[in-house]
Amino acid sequence: MLPHKHMILSATIGAAAWTVSGDPTTCAVAVVAGVLPDVDHLADYMYFRFRRGHRLILPLHGYEYAVLGIVSSLSSDDPIVLVATLSYLVHLFADQLENRTRPPAYWLLFRLWHRFRVESISAAPEAAMRGRVDDMRRIQKWWMHRVRRS
Repeated sequence: MLPHKHMILSATIGAAAWTVSGDPTTCAVAVVAGVLPDVDHLADYMYFRFRRGHRLILPLHGYEYAVLGIVSSLSSDDPIVLVATLSYLVHLFADQLENRTRPPAYWLLFRLWHRFRVESISAAPEAAMRGRVDDMRRIQKWWMHRVRRS
């Protein structure tokens, strides 16, 4: 899922949390927890760039982190922990639906077991590989546009 879609989902969660809690920090936390995990795509892009292969490493995308968040939420009455966990979980669910991955694909241990191979993780590996190439082109185009402007 593209970052702007994660931003919309996270901001919606954050606005609801702010309304319920009265604390604007919950909104910021929801956005950060729901968007920031996508920086880990850099690991995949770097692997593709230097190894010319497709892998779904995604070190910040893992239900293991969500389980830790749920346990922390249950043992704390801090709404910020709950909102961060909820926003992160929505991020994972949205990615999993949009990327058409196999059910356990967003568990880090599953991806590790399958050596991060797209063919073992994605229900549509060809589409996933094409998407990765398209992402790299978008990044390159964006970067070249920024360089020309400076």
